[in-house]
Amino acid sequence: MNKKRNPYEMLRIHESGDAPYQKHFVPEDVRKICVELAPSTYLDVGCNRGQLIAAVKKGLHNRAVCVGVEMNAFAAKAAEQVCDRVYSSAFDAAIGGLKADYPGGFDVISFADVLEHMYDPWEAMVLAKELLSERGKCVFQIPNMGHRSIIGGLLSNRFDYELMGLLDVTHIRFFTPGSFEDACQQAGYKIMRKVQIMEENPQPVLSAFSTLIAGSEDVKNFLRILGVSQIDLALLAMWQICYVCEPL
Repeated sequence: MNKKRNPYEMLRIHESGDAPYQKHFVPEDVRKICVELAPSTYLDVGCNRGQLIAAVKKGLHNRAVCVGVEMNAFAAKAAEQVCDRVYSSAFDAAIGGLKADYPGGFDVISFADVLEHMYDPWEAMVLAKELLSERGKCVFQIPNMGHRSIIGGLLSNRFDYELMGLLDVTHIRFFTPGSFEDACQQAGYKIMRKVQIMEENPQPVLSAFSTLIAGSEDVKNFLRILGVSQIDLALLAMWQICYVCEPL
């Protein structure tokens, strides 16, 4: 049996830039959206090793200036191989340089599984508006804390961090789609599009939940005791959700 890593060990792996998603992961829905938006200038915040930028550049046939911001020095160094420019710093520290170097702003700014890693994601959302071009849009992808695995863990007295996934050990903020949509409104954005990233073949699970709730007064009473007045079953099978937003 493999020994479960403790949070300290997992944090050290992240600091080295060797977590699996830091080396390989490309958020496919974000990539598709960014290519469809056809930016001439594109900024990826939290660009890791530049794998999303590389995929977007390929989709755009290298017709866009692609810039990254990455605070992990190891990952930022690797990203320099594919990005037109990389700012190796936290996002708020890079704002001044980004404004000076790209005064026309960016047509697309992506935060792909990034906001949940920030101490103040709400400020980052506001700051991003200052970097948008006249036609600029932000693409936000967030993990869904309403997924059934999280709820099941809480009901089992567990909230165990992992090397990656919904409970990535470097996550410090947590959202459901509803709470994130409130954050978008408060930061001054209009949601133009949203894409749900679901479990593979979620229907059997959702049908089972629906049948259980509809057929049992005990289950309904239990949910009422928990304070659940209305339940969105799709939320239980949703891993992530991706938003395309523009300033109000």
